[in-house]
Amino acid sequence: MNVFDQGSAPALFAAVTAFAVMKYVVGIRFPKLNKNQPRYVGRIAAIWIFPIKSFKGFSIQEAECTQLGIKWKEFTDRHWTVTTADGIYLTMRQEPTMSLIEPILKDDQVQLSAPGMEPICFPVCPDITNNNLSKVILKTDTVPSVDCGDEVAEWLSRYFKRPGLRLHFSAPSQEKRDSSNAKKLWDNPAKPGDMCAFPDYCGYMMLSRASLADLNSRLTKPVPITNFRANIIIEDCEPFAEDSWSSVRIGDVQLRALDACTRCILVTIDQTKGIKDKNEQPLATLKKYRLREPYGDKPCFGINHTLDKPGKIKVGDPVYATIL
Repeated sequence: MNVFDQGSAPALFAAVTAFAVMKYVVGIRFPKLNKNQPRYVGRIAAIWIFPIKSFKGFSIQEAECTQLGIKWKEFTDRHWTVTTADGIYLTMRQEPTMSLIEPILKDDQVQLSAPGMEPICFPVCPDITNNNLSKVILKTDTVPSVDCGDEVAEWLSRYFKRPGLRLHFSAPSQEKRDSSNAKKLWDNPAKPGDMCAFPDYCGYMMLSRASLADLNSRLTKPVPITNFRANIIIEDCEPFAEDSWSSVRIGDVQLRALDACTRCILVTIDQTKGIKDKNEQPLATLKKYRLREPYGDKPCFGINHTLDKPGKIKVGDPVYATIL
C-alpha cells in the first residue's frame, strides 16, 4: 500500500499538497486571462486613406489618428464629397467611375486626375467666404461645407456627363457629423461626440487580411482589399477575429468598436475599372455566410470604429484588443 491509498491521513495530506503545487505551477504557465486586459491580436499590415468620398484612395506607411479619422499631411479621411446641384451626396453606388479619380496632394493644392481628363487643381484648404459657404445632405444629416469652386465643379460634371455637380470640403472650423445621430435599424452604439465629416457613419473601419483570404477562398475571381475601403488592415490573426474586439489599442491610439460594417452593392465595383460585377460578387457570396443578427439581409465584413484616444500609427505596429 502506498501513501496515496484512500483513507490514509498521510495520503490526504499528500494529495492536498500535490493539488496546491499543481495549481500554482499551472497558474504560472497558464495565467488566467482577464477579459478586460488588452491582449496581442495582430499587427498593422496596411493603412489606407480616402480623402474624397468614393474617389481612389492610397496606402500610407504612417498616419495620425484624429477624432475625425485618419490624417496624412493635409489630407483627412473623407473630408471632401461630391454632391448634386441641390447638395445631396453622391457615391460609387450611383457613379461607379468615381473609383478612377485620383487625388494627389501637391503643396497647398489637391490635383485630381481621371481617364480622358486633363488634371485639375484646387486649394487643399480654401478660405471661407460668404460666397463659398454651402451645405451637404448626407443621409439624415445636413452639415455645413465649403464649395470648392466652379472650375472643379465643371470638370466633374464633364467627367460624369452629369450637369450641376459640386465638390464640397469640410473645413476644420465647420460643424461635423455626430455618429450617435445616425439612424439605424438596430441600436446605434455610437456615443455623443463620436464625430466624422463625410463617411457614411464613423471615422474608422478595420478589416483583417485573413478575413479577405477567407472570402477569396470562396470566390472564383478573388477581389482586392480595396473593394472594401477599410482604413486599417490587420494581419497575423484568424479570419474574422476583428468581430470580437471591443476596443483596440495601437501604441497610444485607442479605438472603440461600434458595429459591423454592413455591405452593399459598392463592394462589387472593380476599383481599377469603375464597373460593377455583373454577378454582384463578392456581395452575393458574402450574403451566403456573413449574415448576422441584428443586421438583417446585409452581410457583415469589417468593423466600424471610433476614436477614444488620438496618436500616431504605422505599418508593422502591434495591435492589442479587449475581447467581447
